[in-house]
Amino acid sequence: MYPSLKHTFDKILKISDEDWQTFESIIETKNLKKKDYLLRQGQICRAVYFLSSGIIRTFHLNDDGKEINTAFYFQNDFLREIESMTNHTPSKKNLQAIEDSTVLFFDKAKLTALYEKSDFYQKLGRMILEKLTIIEQRYSSFLTAYSPKERYLYILENRPELIEQIPLQYLASYLGISRESLSRIRKRI
Repeated sequence: MYPSLKHTFDKILKISDEDWQTFESIIETKNLKKKDYLLRQGQICRAVYFLSSGIIRTFHLNDDGKEINTAFYFQNDFLREIESMTNHTPSKKNLQAIEDSTVLFFDKAKLTALYEKSDFYQKLGRMILEKLTIIEQRYSSFLTAYSPKERYLYILENRPELIEQIPLQYLASYLGISRESLSRIRKRI
């Protein structure tokens, strides 16, 4: 069961059949319809998630109540709201399905029990966290290092799935520009 998750683990750190069976016992599944929330701003995140199918976005509301999109997740991506989960504090972010999605989740308490049981799970967890941290740092650098046009060209070349599958208003917010500015950039290219 869960072959895509096992394959993803194997790409990060080869998992034995015994360790996989142990991990498989803590997996839970949640099905989301388009626009359903996996996590709402103000809730406490109590799990790490793996997107089995669909697309999920991360966004927060600025002081004016405007949505600011900060990440998009596709099949076989890990998701989490680390500050909320680690500090047991209300999330400052929302995780919402852009299309019908299936999410596997691993409860923090159950993960912690696995970490205490085996060095393997600690190492796997650390490697996944490192991977997610690198992705977030790239996005932060991406916003500050490039002009809006360069950002669009970068995702056009390196993340075409964003252009193909993300609604324009979400994509514009992710790029840090208005929808109108994004339309102008797209017309010039």
